Amino acid sequence: MLLLLAGCATAREDSLAAAARRGWQPEQVAAGPFTLFALAPAHWRPGAPLTVYIEGDGYAWVNRYRLSDDPTPRRAVALDLALADPAPNLVYLARPCQYVAGAARRGCDPAYWSEARYAPEVIEATLAAIEQFQRRSGAAEVRLVGYSGGGTVALLAAARRPGIARVITVAGVLDVAAWVRAQEVTPLTFSLDPADFVAALAGVPQVHFAGAEDEVVPRAVAQSYLARFPADRRPALVMVPGQGHHRGWERHWSALLSGVEAAR
Repeated sequence: MLLLLAGCATAREDSLAAAARRGWQPEQVAAGPFTLFALAPAHWRPGAPLTVYIEGDGYAWVNRYRLSDDPTPRRAVALDLALADPAPNLVYLARPCQYVAGAARRGCDPAYWSEARYAPEVIEATLAAIEQFQRRSGAAEVRLVGYSGGGTVALLAAARRPGIARVITVAGVLDVAAWVRAQEVTPLTFSLDPADFVAALAGVPQVHFAGAEDEVVPRAVAQSYLARFPADRRPALVMVPGQGHHRGWERHWSALLSGVEAAR
């Protein structure tokens, strides 16, 4: 187990090093009650859309019964996806309490990586960070890409902020209540659920990718979310054969993004 965790941490460090080689700068963004870690380009391309990749829940639990002291992901899947995306104005945005230490861990009650991981203040902080990067980039269009719980956050952000051009989720927890039932875990009492905001999300272009072999977020979770929409306005769900929850998404990502662009 120790070797496995060390290997995952090394994978994260490798991803951060790759981001540095691409010229992305680490930042700590004051956003509501939190300080959010982000990676952003040193230079922006005028007129290009802003694409924000939102990380998953990270290392939230040591095991089924014990919360982690630090939710920083051991394997930064959303960062790996971002690195496979050639878009110019691209930001990687971590979740509350990931990658931060000392005074930057303000507001870091463990509830924010357990039952309050999708709380209203989490969504508002995410939106505050997105708005800061949109002002700096000068982008007229904002696109959100979320991995796992980051997909949940992306949808909830789009439900609260009109004008999000597109939401793409990867292995996303699209229906929180359905996921709780599927995994037989404690309800996320203080969290919002995208499935409750279908009316606000009906006009948002969406594409959802799910792994055919994903046991953490089974396809029934996405199907439950999609069933809330009228049949003629149902977002696209793309099943990726052989794909589980954690490893391997970055290998497919360039092709999957090309498919999204071709379908526009």
